[in-house]
Amino acid sequence: MTVVSNPQAEAFETMRRGVLFLLIAWLLIGIGLSLTLFAVFTGAFLAPRHFGGGLAGAMGALAAMVVVVIVGAIIALVGLWGYFVPGVRKLAEINPEFSTSATLIRVGLYYGLILLLIGALLVVFIVGIPIMLVGIILIIIGYIGLIILSFKLNDVEKNALYLAAGILFIIAIFASIAGFVAWILLYIALGDSIKKARQAPPPPVQPQPTGPLPPPV
Repeated sequence: MTVVSNPQAEAFETMRRGVLFLLIAWLLIGIGLSLTLFAVFTGAFLAPRHFGGGLAGAMGALAAMVVVVIVGAIIALVGLWGYFVPGVRKLAEINPEFSTSATLIRVGLYYGLILLLIGALLVVFIVGIPIMLVGIILIIIGYIGLIILSFKLNDVEKNALYLAAGILFIIAIFASIAGFVAWILLYIALGDSIKKARQAPPPPVQPQPTGPLPPPV
């Protein structure tokens, strides 16, 4: 039996695997940033009474933040470059309307996370801060690509979860917690699109040309 490939379903499945990696990375990076805030407030509270202890606690939390953020960024890069970006690129090959979002996501999120990772490694030096700022700007560009992608998927798939995810990605530029919810909605919506694509009738198989029949004996 010949298995007919479904490029659209394969693109959605690849994107969905990438989203799962990004959700895990988002949690780790969120934990790292929370540790940073904890270190800042703890250091500010303990500094007047126990300067050495407060500073040591703050530095320890900062080191933990760097490690967690680095691990989260690496997982995000694997999810982006290994799955999500190739999935969006494959979707753009099927429908060129997704080409713009594919480019913005690749340039913004992927390279933005690389710079964020480099900046986290150099955070103890002054040069690490501007590198992280450039990375954040690129990530915002990547989010614009995600917004365009979500709205375009809503137009094509007629699934309101894509629309909700796109709106939350807009909010996430100013309130990052909304981005986590947006990724969850995108993960669910891609699952619906996979089922829809699998249920669609396969394209007709074109008959293969045959050579001339042998002359009768």
